[in-house]
Amino acid sequence: MPKVVLSGYFGFGNAGDEAILAAEVAALRQLIPQVEIAVLSGNPHETAATYNVEAEPRGNLWAVSRALRSADLLISGGGSLLQDITSNRSIPYYLGVVALAKLLGKKVMLYGNGVGPIRNPFNRLLVRWLGNWVDLITVRDEGSKRILQELGVTRPPLLLTADAVFTLEPASREAAEEVLRRGGVGSDRPRIGVSVREWQDRQEFKEVMSSAIDKFAAAHKAEVVFLPLQHPGDVTASEQVASFMEQPATIITERTAVPTTMALYGAMDIVLGIRLHALVFAALQAVPHVGIVYDPKVASFLDIVGQPVGGPVECLDGDHVAEQLANLWLKRRQAKTDLEVAAKQLAELAWRNAELAVALLKGEN
Repeated sequence: MPKVVLSGYFGFGNAGDEAILAAEVAALRQLIPQVEIAVLSGNPHETAATYNVEAEPRGNLWAVSRALRSADLLISGGGSLLQDITSNRSIPYYLGVVALAKLLGKKVMLYGNGVGPIRNPFNRLLVRWLGNWVDLITVRDEGSKRILQELGVTRPPLLLTADAVFTLEPASREAAEEVLRRGGVGSDRPRIGVSVREWQDRQEFKEVMSSAIDKFAAAHKAEVVFLPLQHPGDVTASEQVASFMEQPATIITERTAVPTTMALYGAMDIVLGIRLHALVFAALQAVPHVGIVYDPKVASFLDIVGQPVGGPVECLDGDHVAEQLANLWLKRRQAKTDLEVAAKQLAELAWRNAELAVALLKGEN
């Protein structure tokens, strides 16, 4: 039976990255039911139990080598693995796994990656060198493709697809409503879902967000629902934003499986988000959303789905965020229609990731 190793930011409780993993596992199994999957994880026991896969500790070189030796294909990604804005260790780690796989004679695919920013000269050299050594690269936006081309990655096929999560099905609306009910959220008012994260020890943006949310909630008698994607960091950030607000707010602290977390966003009427996959979850379910940009990948995604930018986290303007929310609310019916079209197109592109991986595995590329 063919065996695939998946390498990414898996096993750290980040709902966005876990959604990517869930999507990859489900897509590969749908296309090749007999496929064996091993995941390099920060929490191998939890990953193995959640996804019914083999899982190895990603920091154990012997375990990683063992998994790769028995594999036919390494899939690196998706997500923003090739960037050094959040950590200078990401690129050396992920490309180190890639190099080990190639040294062992294995096929390697970079799968639905977001790329950049890459500022460190050594990291840029690594991406150029190892990017030209892999067998296939798919990226989720034009900006990522452009960065790789500018760095001199020219040898493997470099294809534009979409975020892997667009192949994943959310849980039912009933499952989401049950979680919201347990959290104290009602069903008789419009809901604004909020995703917030910590960013570089900055605090000013939290107060700015609170004022924009207050204006929207007061104007539309909306219920404010914070939906953390990573625990406990996002819960703490949500509590801080809520503490600045005049309007009441609910924070859903219950940890849920990825499909249910996705469905929570689908149960909102509008979303204001910082985390990329909060916006992805909203788009996938045609929920209008405004994004706050902490990384170019957020702006790229908003451009793809045609949703408004609230502004950069470094110099956020509360009046502008409030205005964007108000304008989007007025256009929400058209926005939902547009998002339904975009989500369908992105799902087709996202399936290409898995189809191309399977073709590579079968030697058809």
